[in-house]
Amino acid sequence: MASSMLAITAPSYTDPSGYQLSTQPQPIISDPTEVLFRVHAASINPVDVKKAAGIFKLAVKESFPYQIGYDCAGVVTQVGKDVKGIKVGDEVFSRLPEASRGAWSEYAKCPERFVALKPKNLSFENAASLPLAGMTALQTLSRYQGSLAGKTVFVPAGLSGTGAYACQLAKKVFNAGKVITTVSTSKVEQVPKLLGEGTVDQGFSD
Repeated sequence: MASSMLAITAPSYTDPSGYQLSTQPQPIISDPTEVLFRVHAASINPVDVKKAAGIFKLAVKESFPYQIGYDCAGVVTQVGKDVKGIKVGDEVFSRLPEASRGAWSEYAKCPERFVALKPKNLSFENAASLPLAGMTALQTLSRYQGSLAGKTVFVPAGLSGTGAYACQLAKKVFNAGKVITTVSTSKVEQVPKLLGEGTVDQGFSD
């Protein structure tokens, strides 16, 4: 197994124009609960860009080159001896913890609890887009005290990453009676096909 890999990194706090393709040490299993996988797809979230630009630099001291990205999907190449639910060859997706950050790399590793088997009907690209946006939507809806079944749920920005998941979860998992969302004028026609039900054109509606 190669001891190095390619990764997209930030040499210092910078916007995306300063990112570099660099050679970094390949992660190795150092804990019996860890999973190592080859990354096939990774997603870009606002937090990735903001952290690389130094939004938290007054509170957190980062080391450079800064490895970017948390959400990714790939194929398992090695597992620690205490890993029970994941095996070599499994297709997985993950929201990497801070200590394992670096989804924009050829390889990633993290404890088993941060890894899930990729549904067979999802591509690597689709699976890599799920973790942050999907969990944000799920956690937000779960905080509602009581049942959403049969109720009308309003989700702003329904075709944003988190908004799209929230609309679908509200309807399919939380059994909302109706889901209403806002979108820009150019996206109004997409809502019935992707999300259904009520739409507020945020450019014209009061």
